[in-house]
Amino acid sequence: MADIRLLLSLMRPWLGWILLGIFLSLVTLLANVTLMATSGWFIASMALAGLAGVSMNYFTPAAIIRAMAIIRTVGRYAERLVTHEATLRLVAHLRRWFYDRLEPLAPAGLVASKSGDIFSRIGSDISVLENFYLRVLVPVSVALIALPLFLVFLSHYSGWLGFIAGLLYLLVGLVLPLFLHWAGKDAARAQIGEAADIRADLVEGQQALREMLVYGRADAYHTSIMRQSQRIASHQRALANLQAVSQSSISFAANLALLVVLVTIIPHVQSGLLAGPILPMLCLFALASFEVIQPLPLAVQSLLETQTAAARIFGLVTVRRKRVSTSSGRPAASHQKPDYDHPALEFLKAGLTYPNREAPAFSGLSLTINKGERVALVGPSGSGKSSVIQALSGFWPLTEGMILVDGTPHDCLNEEALRAHFAVAPQKPHIFNASIRGNLLIANPDASEQDILTVLEQVALRAFVDSLPKGLETALGEAGDSLSGGQIRRLAIARALLSPAPILLLDEPGEGLDAEMEQNILKTILAQDPRTVLLITHGQAGLGLIDQIHHFPDKTEP
Repeated sequence: MADIRLLLSLMRPWLGWILLGIFLSLVTLLANVTLMATSGWFIASMALAGLAGVSMNYFTPAAIIRAMAIIRTVGRYAERLVTHEATLRLVAHLRRWFYDRLEPLAPAGLVASKSGDIFSRIGSDISVLENFYLRVLVPVSVALIALPLFLVFLSHYSGWLGFIAGLLYLLVGLVLPLFLHWAGKDAARAQIGEAADIRADLVEGQQALREMLVYGRADAYHTSIMRQSQRIASHQRALANLQAVSQSSISFAANLALLVVLVTIIPHVQSGLLAGPILPMLCLFALASFEVIQPLPLAVQSLLETQTAAARIFGLVTVRRKRVSTSSGRPAASHQKPDYDHPALEFLKAGLTYPNREAPAFSGLSLTINKGERVALVGPSGSGKSSVIQALSGFWPLTEGMILVDGTPHDCLNEEALRAHFAVAPQKPHIFNASIRGNLLIANPDASEQDILTVLEQVALRAFVDSLPKGLETALGEAGDSLSGGQIRRLAIARALLSPAPILLLDEPGEGLDAEMEQNILKTILAQDPRTVLLITHGQAGLGLIDQIHHFPDKTEP
């Protein structure tokens, strides 16, 4: 239940909305039960008055009936409005809360998670949590308040009636939900798990569709998805059968309560202890009172699903980030301005070994990069050059040594402060499903039109963008599928150039480009950009303009 307690704590900012929703739901329920009971009394009283030929005051009960009908209608609308508003606010907050805690984990804390699984958690699993308020918290709270009131009302007319009604409420309001919890917990958890797996596989399959078609794996993939769908359908049928049993049990209990009212109250009416119209009033009251119990079986199923989804979400973001503190234990700085009395970067016997790997990605790296200096890390593919950027950006913790950024150990800076120092053009850039302008402004939302055009000119994309009918507003599609590999690489470099960060990191910027274009782009950047530059490359382009070259050994050599 720790996950439910955490969920409740996250709902605290909307406590007013939550309580208002519960209050409106309770008022609507009481109005409906009162309407039914009063209607039964009123119709019977009018019939008896007509048979006896006497007059009666029908204005008051008619007014009560009309008032209860209005309250029920308005209350139902207001309750839907308030509860859905609270739910939407909660879901929006949960997604933001989840992402804020997920982002610092990448990639070290998420190495065992598939991208499709993370997508499923941030999308579908959080949507499951919205059911907790609507389907669990509201109906359970209303039942806990309303049922004692109903028992007091029934006991006023007959203690035996109140006792029997209390037993029925207990059986179908508590015992039955507990049975459903026991009988359906495996199916509910399995359904959530299977649904998460199939969503993850669908995302992964979409991303690998071309490869599956090339290697003839499409049929096997289709078969796997169909089997998962059948398992999900099987779990859904099991839960639906339990819901059918529960609703039938509640209907049976309601009719049994009606029978108890008849057996108990008829003798009182015959003896003159109670007036005749009391009988239909209590009959309709007993039937209507079970309305508060009808949502409880679904609440149990929703609680099981919520617990499973909450465990998946909170279990992921509560993973402790692995950060090896090789500094003197100084507290993490929330903001760090460049210190011009120190070199821009210092690597002091730094090394990184990935989990489950024996050989280090790089080891014993000692290097000083002064501000404004251009340094190249040169070596063959697989020699560990890109891992330097992974460690430098805080994506993976160092396993030895230390990195100083402006004289401060980089593990003493929080993620935001650390990454604010670097403008990165990665080896495998991601292009968002947005316009060219939108993809560039991610690096610097305050950049002007001229700033954008300038960086496009530097990477030889200006003419291409100008030739497009929509120019900078051209949509690039999912992962930039409307661009070639070389254009994606150059757009990523342009995005890094647009960033105001003081250190520029270029990881294999010539990948996918011909030698002449690579040389021209690097020459333009190094001539026009005054920032500190760290170039990762396995080629020779641009090295003539570099101040310092550090060679990485070929790990494939004996």
